[in-house]
Amino acid sequence: MKIENHEGLQPAELAMQVIERLNARYGIRLDLVLTNPALSLSERRRMAQAMLIEAAVEQVSRAEEDSNEEPSTLAPEFEELLKAKGDAVEIEPNYIVSEHNAEVIATYRGQDLYDYVFTLTKRFENMSAAKSEGALAIEIVSGGLVSVGVPMAFYTIKALRAGSALLSAVKIGVTSLGMKTAIATIVIILVAFLLYLLLENPKKILGIVLNNTDQNFVVNNWRKGLDGDEGSDLYMAHGEMKSFMQDNETGNLDSPKVQLKSRFFFAPGDPDNSVCAGVFFADRNFGFRGSEGVMVFSSKEKSDLRIALQFAVPYTNDNGTNIKTLDKAPSDMDALFRDMYNARKVHIARTEKDLRLESTVNDARGGVVALISCITQL
Repeated sequence: MKIENHEGLQPAELAMQVIERLNARYGIRLDLVLTNPALSLSERRRMAQAMLIEAAVEQVSRAEEDSNEEPSTLAPEFEELLKAKGDAVEIEPNYIVSEHNAEVIATYRGQDLYDYVFTLTKRFENMSAAKSEGALAIEIVSGGLVSVGVPMAFYTIKALRAGSALLSAVKIGVTSLGMKTAIATIVIILVAFLLYLLLENPKKILGIVLNNTDQNFVVNNWRKGLDGDEGSDLYMAHGEMKSFMQDNETGNLDSPKVQLKSRFFFAPGDPDNSVCAGVFFADRNFGFRGSEGVMVFSSKEKSDLRIALQFAVPYTNDNGTNIKTLDKAPSDMDALFRDMYNARKVHIARTEKDLRLESTVNDARGGVVALISCITQL
Protein backbone atom coordinates (compact mmCIF):
# COMPACT_ATOMS: atom_id res chain seq x y z
CA MET A 1 0.00 0.00 0.00
CA LYS A 2 1.39 3.38 -0.99
CA ILE A 3 0.97 5.79 1.91
CA GLU A 4 -0.23 9.28 1.05
CA ASN A 5 1.27 12.45 2.47
CA HIS A 6 -1.15 14.34 4.73
CA GLU A 7 1.20 16.97 6.13
CA GLY A 8 -0.73 20.11 7.05
CA LEU A 9 -4.06 18.28 7.19
CA GLN A 10 -5.59 18.18 10.65
CA PRO A 11 -6.98 14.83 11.85
CA ALA A 12 -10.53 16.19 12.21
CA GLU A 13 -10.37 17.59 8.67
CA LEU A 14 -9.48 14.19 7.25
CA ALA A 15 -12.24 12.53 9.30
CA MET A 16 -14.84 15.01 8.04
CA GLN A 17 -13.75 14.44 4.43
CA VAL A 18 -14.35 10.71 4.89
CA ILE A 19 -17.64 11.28 6.74
CA GLU A 20 -18.94 13.64 4.04
CA ARG A 21 -18.21 11.05 1.35
CA LEU A 22 -20.00 8.36 3.39
CA ASN A 23 -22.97 10.71 3.89
CA ALA A 24 -23.18 11.39 0.16
CA ARG A 25 -22.79 7.72 -0.80
CA TYR A 26 -25.48 6.38 1.51
CA GLY A 27 -27.77 9.35 2.08
CA ILE A 28 -27.09 9.37 5.83
CA ARG A 29 -25.90 11.97 8.35
CA LEU A 30 -23.07 10.23 10.14
CA ASP A 31 -21.70 13.63 11.19
CA LEU A 32 -24.79 14.35 13.31
CA VAL A 33 -24.06 11.23 15.34
CA LEU A 34 -20.27 11.38 15.64
CA THR A 35 -20.19 15.08 16.56
CA ASN A 36 -23.23 15.16 18.87
CA PRO A 37 -22.04 16.40 22.30
CA ALA A 38 -25.29 15.24 23.92
CA LEU A 39 -24.30 11.61 23.27
CA SER A 40 -21.68 9.69 25.21
CA LEU A 41 -18.77 8.25 23.26
CA SER A 42 -20.24 4.76 23.64
CA GLU A 43 -23.60 5.95 22.28
CA ARG A 44 -21.92 7.69 19.36
CA ARG A 45 -19.92 4.58 18.57
CA ARG A 46 -22.95 2.27 18.70
CA MET A 47 -25.21 4.55 16.66
CA ALA A 48 -22.49 5.19 14.05
CA GLN A 49 -21.72 1.49 13.76
CA ALA A 50 -25.41 0.63 13.34
CA MET A 51 -26.07 3.47 10.85
CA LEU A 52 -23.11 2.64 8.65
CA ILE A 53 -23.52 -1.16 8.80
CA GLU A 54 -27.21 -0.87 7.92
CA ALA A 55 -26.49 1.40 4.94
CA ALA A 56 -23.58 -0.69 3.64
CA VAL A 57 -25.42 -4.01 4.10
CA GLU A 58 -28.48 -2.64 2.32
CA GLN A 59 -26.23 -1.68 -0.61
CA VAL A 60 -24.82 -5.23 -0.69
CA SER A 61 -28.35 -6.70 -0.56
CA ARG A 62 -29.44 -4.63 -3.56
CA ALA A 63 -26.36 -5.71 -5.50
CA GLU A 64 -27.04 -9.36 -4.64
CA GLU A 65 -30.66 -9.04 -5.81
CA ASP A 66 -29.62 -7.36 -9.06
CA SER A 67 -27.17 -10.16 -9.83
CA ASN A 68 -29.54 -12.92 -8.65
CA GLU A 69 -26.93 -14.12 -6.17
CA GLU A 70 -27.70 -16.14 -3.06
CA PRO A 71 -28.07 -13.57 -0.22
CA SER A 72 -25.12 -13.51 2.17
CA THR A 73 -25.71 -13.60 5.92
CA LEU A 74 -24.80 -11.22 8.71
CA ALA A 75 -23.17 -12.55 11.88
CA PRO A 76 -25.52 -12.58 14.93
CA GLU A 77 -23.58 -9.94 16.89
CA PHE A 78 -24.08 -7.46 14.04
CA GLU A 79 -27.77 -8.36 13.77
CA GLU A 80 -28.15 -7.52 17.46
CA LEU A 81 -26.38 -4.20 16.93
CA LEU A 82 -28.81 -3.25 14.16
CA LYS A 83 -31.73 -4.09 16.46
CA ALA A 84 -30.27 -1.69 19.04
CA LYS A 85 -30.05 -4.59 21.50
CA GLY A 86 -26.33 -5.07 21.40
CA ASP A 87 -23.73 -2.84 23.03
CA ALA A 88 -21.36 -0.73 20.99
CA VAL A 89 -18.50 -2.88 19.81
CA GLU A 90 -15.60 -1.72 21.97
CA ILE A 91 -13.35 -4.38 20.49
CA GLU A 92 -11.35 -4.05 17.29
CA PRO A 93 -10.77 -7.08 15.05
CA ASN A 94 -7.22 -7.93 14.01
CA TYR A 95 -6.35 -7.09 10.44
CA ILE A 96 -3.81 -9.15 8.55
CA VAL A 97 -0.91 -8.03 6.36
CA SER A 98 1.79 -9.94 4.51
CA GLU A 99 5.03 -10.49 6.38
CA HIS A 100 6.77 -8.24 3.85
CA ASN A 101 4.33 -5.39 4.47
CA ALA A 102 4.66 -5.86 8.24
CA GLU A 103 8.42 -5.39 7.89
CA VAL A 104 7.84 -2.20 5.89
CA ILE A 105 5.32 -0.85 8.43
CA ALA A 106 7.87 -1.44 11.20
CA THR A 107 10.24 1.04 9.52
CA TYR A 108 7.79 3.96 9.57
CA ARG A 109 8.89 6.96 11.60
CA GLY A 110 7.57 10.47 12.16
CA GLN A 111 5.22 11.74 9.45
CA ASP A 112 5.28 8.41 7.62
CA LEU A 113 3.83 6.68 10.69
CA TYR A 114 1.10 9.31 10.97
CA ASP A 115 0.38 9.11 7.23
CA TYR A 116 0.01 5.33 7.46
CA VAL A 117 -2.87 5.72 9.95
CA PHE A 118 -4.47 8.42 7.77
CA THR A 119 -4.11 6.32 4.61
CA LEU A 120 -5.43 3.21 6.34
CA THR A 121 -8.58 5.14 7.30
CA LYS A 122 -9.21 5.99 3.65
CA ARG A 123 -8.60 2.38 2.64
CA PHE A 124 -11.17 1.12 5.15
CA GLU A 125 -13.61 3.71 3.78
CA ASN A 126 -13.11 2.29 0.27
CA MET A 127 -13.56 -1.27 1.56
CA SER A 128 -16.82 -0.34 3.29
CA ALA A 129 -18.23 0.91 -0.03
CA ALA A 130 -17.69 -2.37 -1.91
CA LYS A 131 -20.83 -3.95 -3.36
CA SER A 132 -19.49 -7.40 -4.26
CA GLU A 133 -16.95 -9.96 -3.08
CA GLY A 134 -14.67 -9.18 -6.03
CA ALA A 135 -14.79 -5.43 -5.43
CA LEU A 136 -14.07 -5.88 -1.73
CA ALA A 137 -11.16 -8.23 -2.50
CA ILE A 138 -9.65 -5.58 -4.76
CA GLU A 139 -9.95 -2.91 -2.05
CA ILE A 140 -8.44 -5.20 0.62
CA VAL A 141 -5.46 -6.07 -1.58
CA SER A 142 -5.08 -2.43 -2.72
CA GLY A 143 -4.99 -1.47 0.96
CA GLY A 144 -1.96 -3.69 1.49
CA LEU A 145 -3.96 -6.22 3.53
CA VAL A 146 -4.53 -9.95 3.31
CA SER A 147 -7.69 -10.00 5.44
CA VAL A 148 -9.81 -8.09 7.91
CA GLY A 149 -10.56 -10.33 10.87
CA VAL A 150 -9.11 -13.74 11.70
CA PRO A 151 -12.01 -15.92 10.43
CA MET A 152 -11.71 -14.43 6.93
CA ALA A 153 -7.94 -14.90 7.09
CA PHE A 154 -8.23 -18.66 7.59
CA TYR A 155 -10.26 -19.02 4.39
CA THR A 156 -7.91 -16.69 2.49
CA ILE A 157 -4.71 -18.40 3.61
CA LYS A 158 -6.18 -21.83 2.83
CA ALA A 159 -6.91 -20.66 -0.71
CA LEU A 160 -3.41 -19.21 -1.05
CA ARG A 161 -1.84 -22.50 -0.02
CA ALA A 162 -4.04 -24.31 -2.54
CA GLY A 163 -2.46 -22.21 -5.29
CA SER A 164 -4.83 -19.28 -5.71
CA ALA A 165 -3.37 -15.86 -6.46
CA LEU A 166 -3.75 -13.30 -3.67
CA LEU A 167 -6.72 -11.46 -5.18
CA SER A 168 -8.59 -14.70 -5.88
CA ALA A 169 -7.76 -16.02 -2.41
CA VAL A 170 -9.08 -12.88 -0.72
CA LYS A 171 -12.29 -13.12 -2.76
CA ILE A 172 -12.67 -16.73 -1.57
CA GLY A 173 -12.10 -15.52 2.00
CA VAL A 174 -14.79 -12.85 1.70
CA THR A 175 -17.26 -15.24 0.07
CA SER A 176 -16.66 -17.99 2.64
CA LEU A 177 -17.15 -15.61 5.58
CA GLY A 178 -20.10 -13.85 3.98
CA MET A 179 -20.05 -10.46 2.26
CA LYS A 180 -22.30 -8.76 4.81
CA THR A 181 -20.30 -9.98 7.81
CA ALA A 182 -17.07 -8.94 6.06
CA ILE A 183 -18.41 -5.42 5.45
CA ALA A 184 -19.67 -5.12 9.04
CA THR A 185 -16.25 -6.15 10.39
CA ILE A 186 -14.64 -3.44 8.27
CA VAL A 187 -17.13 -0.82 9.50
CA ILE A 188 -16.23 -1.57 13.14
CA ILE A 189 -12.59 -0.68 12.47
CA LEU A 190 -13.49 2.33 10.31
CA VAL A 191 -15.68 3.88 13.03
CA ALA A 192 -12.86 3.51 15.58
CA PHE A 193 -10.43 5.29 13.25
CA LEU A 194 -12.94 8.08 12.58
CA LEU A 195 -13.55 8.63 16.29
CA TYR A 196 -9.80 8.78 16.91
CA LEU A 197 -9.35 11.40 14.20
CA LEU A 198 -12.50 13.38 14.96
CA LEU A 199 -12.57 13.80 18.73
CA GLU A 200 -11.48 17.27 19.76
CA ASN A 201 -9.64 16.15 22.89
CA PRO A 202 -5.88 16.44 22.54
CA LYS A 203 -3.74 13.78 24.19
CA LYS A 204 -5.10 10.73 22.41
CA ILE A 205 -3.36 7.76 20.85
CA LEU A 206 -4.18 5.11 18.28
CA GLY A 207 -1.90 2.10 18.52
CA ILE A 208 -1.25 -0.75 16.09
CA VAL A 209 0.52 -3.88 17.39
CA LEU A 210 1.95 -6.38 14.87
CA ASN A 211 2.43 -9.98 16.01
CA ASN A 212 4.97 -11.76 13.81
CA THR A 213 5.31 -14.78 16.13
CA ASP A 214 3.86 -18.26 16.59
CA GLN A 215 2.24 -17.17 19.87
CA ASN A 216 -1.39 -16.26 20.50
CA PHE A 217 -1.33 -13.39 22.98
CA VAL A 218 -3.97 -12.38 25.51
CA VAL A 219 -4.16 -9.44 27.91
CA ASN A 220 -5.65 -11.11 30.95
CA ASN A 221 -8.84 -9.55 32.35
CA TRP A 222 -8.44 -6.55 30.08
CA ARG A 223 -12.05 -5.45 30.57
CA LYS A 224 -11.39 -4.94 34.29
CA GLY A 225 -8.69 -2.47 33.29
CA LEU A 226 -11.27 -0.31 31.52
CA ASP A 227 -12.83 0.46 34.90
CA GLY A 228 -9.57 0.70 36.82
CA ASP A 229 -10.17 -2.54 38.71
CA GLU A 230 -7.30 -4.57 40.09
CA GLY A 231 -6.37 -7.96 38.66
CA SER A 232 -6.09 -6.75 35.07
CA ASP A 233 -3.08 -6.80 32.76
CA LEU A 234 -4.35 -3.56 31.21
CA TYR A 235 -3.58 -0.50 33.32
CA MET A 236 -4.48 3.10 32.54
CA ALA A 237 -2.46 5.52 34.66
CA HIS A 238 -4.32 8.42 33.07
CA GLY A 239 -7.10 8.61 30.49
CA GLU A 240 -9.43 5.90 29.23
CA MET A 241 -9.07 2.97 26.84
CA LYS A 242 -11.85 3.60 24.34
CA SER A 243 -11.48 0.46 22.22
CA PHE A 244 -9.23 -2.57 22.39
CA MET A 245 -8.04 -5.39 20.16
CA GLN A 246 -9.71 -8.79 20.17
CA ASP A 247 -10.36 -11.51 17.63
CA ASN A 248 -10.91 -15.24 17.22
CA GLU A 249 -8.04 -17.66 17.73
CA THR A 250 -9.13 -19.79 14.75
CA GLY A 251 -11.38 -19.51 11.73
CA ASN A 252 -14.45 -20.45 13.77
CA LEU A 253 -16.56 -17.51 14.93
CA ASP A 254 -17.14 -19.26 18.27
CA SER A 255 -13.46 -20.02 18.91
CA PRO A 256 -11.62 -18.57 21.95
CA LYS A 257 -10.81 -14.86 21.90
CA VAL A 258 -7.28 -13.48 21.83
CA GLN A 259 -5.87 -9.98 21.62
CA LEU A 260 -3.26 -10.88 19.01
CA LYS A 261 -3.62 -13.91 16.76
CA SER A 262 -0.40 -15.79 15.95
CA ARG A 263 1.13 -15.32 12.52
CA PHE A 264 0.42 -17.53 9.49
CA PHE A 265 3.92 -18.88 8.86
CA PHE A 266 4.98 -21.57 6.39
CA ALA A 267 8.72 -21.15 5.75
CA PRO A 268 11.28 -18.34 5.88
CA GLY A 269 10.66 -16.00 2.97
CA ASP A 270 7.41 -17.71 1.91
CA PRO A 271 5.24 -15.04 0.21
CA ASP A 272 2.14 -16.43 1.94
CA ASN A 273 3.51 -15.65 5.42
CA SER A 274 1.10 -13.22 7.07
CA VAL A 275 1.07 -11.17 10.27
CA CYS A 276 -1.86 -10.18 12.49
CA ALA A 277 -2.24 -6.60 13.74
CA GLY A 278 -4.29 -5.44 16.73
CA VAL A 279 -5.64 -1.91 17.22
CA PHE A 280 -6.31 0.12 20.37
CA PHE A 281 -7.48 3.68 20.97
CA ALA A 282 -6.98 5.62 24.22
CA ASP A 283 -8.06 9.17 25.04
CA ARG A 284 -7.76 11.54 28.00
CA ASN A 285 -10.87 11.87 30.12
CA PHE A 286 -10.70 15.09 32.13
CA GLY A 287 -8.43 17.69 33.72
CA PHE A 288 -4.74 18.23 33.13
CA ARG A 289 -3.98 14.62 32.29
CA GLY A 290 -3.15 12.74 29.14
CA SER A 291 -3.49 9.16 27.88
CA GLU A 292 -0.96 6.89 29.56
CA GLY A 293 -0.93 3.20 30.30
CA VAL A 294 0.64 -0.23 30.00
CA MET A 295 -0.62 -3.62 28.82
CA VAL A 296 0.92 -7.06 29.30
CA PHE A 297 0.55 -9.65 26.55
CA SER A 298 0.75 -13.26 27.80
CA SER A 299 1.38 -16.15 25.44
CA LYS A 300 -1.19 -18.94 25.45
CA GLU A 301 1.47 -21.38 24.25
CA LYS A 302 4.39 -20.43 26.51
CA SER A 303 3.39 -19.83 30.12
CA ASP A 304 6.60 -17.92 30.88
CA LEU A 305 6.41 -15.48 27.94
CA ARG A 306 5.01 -12.03 28.71
CA ILE A 307 5.54 -8.76 26.87
CA ALA A 308 4.78 -5.36 28.38
CA LEU A 309 3.90 -2.45 26.08
CA GLN A 310 3.79 1.04 27.58
CA PHE A 311 2.50 4.22 25.91
CA ALA A 312 2.31 7.80 27.08
CA VAL A 313 0.79 10.98 25.70
CA PRO A 314 1.28 13.17 28.79
CA TYR A 315 -0.34 16.56 29.25
CA THR A 316 3.00 18.39 29.47
CA ASN A 317 5.93 15.97 29.12
CA ASP A 318 7.17 14.21 25.99
CA ASN A 319 5.21 11.46 24.29
CA GLY A 320 6.88 8.08 24.28
CA THR A 321 6.66 4.32 24.38
CA ASN A 322 8.49 1.34 25.82
CA ILE A 323 8.37 -2.41 25.29
CA LYS A 324 10.09 -5.32 27.03
CA THR A 325 9.66 -8.93 28.15
CA LEU A 326 8.80 -9.78 31.76
CA ASP A 327 10.25 -12.65 33.76
CA LYS A 328 7.05 -13.11 35.76
CA ALA A 329 3.48 -11.91 36.00
CA PRO A 330 3.35 -8.30 37.24
CA SER A 331 2.21 -7.86 40.83
CA ASP A 332 2.00 -4.05 40.69
CA MET A 333 0.85 -2.60 37.37
CA ASP A 334 1.35 0.99 38.51
CA ALA A 335 4.98 0.26 39.44
CA LEU A 336 5.51 -1.44 36.08
CA PHE A 337 4.04 1.57 34.31
CA ARG A 338 6.24 4.03 36.24
CA ASP A 339 9.37 2.01 35.57
CA MET A 340 8.69 1.84 31.83
CA TYR A 341 7.44 5.43 31.67
CA ASN A 342 10.73 6.74 33.04
CA ALA A 343 12.63 4.93 30.27
CA ARG A 344 10.21 5.74 27.41
CA LYS A 345 11.44 6.95 24.03
CA VAL A 346 10.01 8.02 20.69
CA HIS A 347 11.49 4.82 19.25
CA ILE A 348 12.77 1.83 21.14
CA ALA A 349 14.05 -1.55 19.94
CA ARG A 350 15.55 -4.44 21.83
CA THR A 351 16.15 -8.18 21.43
CA GLU A 352 15.08 -10.45 24.28
CA LYS A 353 14.16 -14.14 24.52
CA ASP A 354 14.61 -14.72 20.76
CA LEU A 355 12.25 -11.84 20.00
CA ARG A 356 12.83 -8.46 18.41
CA LEU A 357 10.66 -5.91 20.19
CA GLU A 358 10.11 -2.52 18.64
CA SER A 359 7.75 0.37 19.40
CA THR A 360 7.47 3.85 17.90
CA VAL A 361 5.33 6.96 18.34
CA ASN A 362 5.25 9.49 15.53
CA ASP A 363 6.53 12.45 17.57
CA ALA A 364 7.66 13.48 21.04
CA ARG A 365 5.32 16.46 20.92
CA GLY A 366 1.70 16.90 19.89
CA GLY A 367 -1.57 15.63 21.29
CA VAL A 368 -2.80 13.36 18.48
CA VAL A 369 -0.41 10.44 18.47
CA ALA A 370 0.00 7.27 16.42
CA LEU A 371 1.95 4.26 17.65
CA ILE A 372 3.22 1.15 15.87
CA SER A 373 4.68 -1.77 17.86
CA CYS A 374 6.14 -4.97 16.42
CA ILE A 375 6.81 -8.31 18.09
CA THR A 376 8.98 -10.43 15.79
CA GLN A 377 10.15 -14.00 16.33
CA LEU A 378 13.82 -14.49 15.42
